[in-house]
Amino acid sequence: MLRFLKTLPFLLFILLISCSEPARIEGFDSKEWKSDRAGCNGTRQEMQQKFESIRTGLYGRPEKEIIDILGRADGEALMARGQRVFYYYLEPGTQCQKKNFLSEANRAEVRFNALNRVSEITYIRPLSK
Repeated sequence: MLRFLKTLPFLLFILLISCSEPARIEGFDSKEWKSDRAGCNGTRQEMQQKFESIRTGLYGRPEKEIIDILGRADGEALMARGQRVFYYYLEPGTQCQKKNFLSEANRAEVRFNALNRVSEITYIRPLSK
């Protein structure tokens, strides 16, 4: 019984974390963004300027929050020193026909540092304003 009482605070902590609301950014429609998997429907292309306006607000956020906001990545790469990069396509391209290949379509690249926090967000081709 004593052993159970020692682990009870830990179990309550895990329960509280798992019940938290997903991260969101005011004014950004995450549901609409996520519905356009790999940018094949053109919705993300229409949302590019909105994404650009929230881009700096994503810096420093943990991976879990990015997944809450932008959904699962369309692709990812493992880099040196524990860094990872998530790819989110912004326009239709060959990724719509060949699901497991990197396309040359414009995409946002969200780089995570070794602590799994966003350190950089770039594009294959800079967005025109």
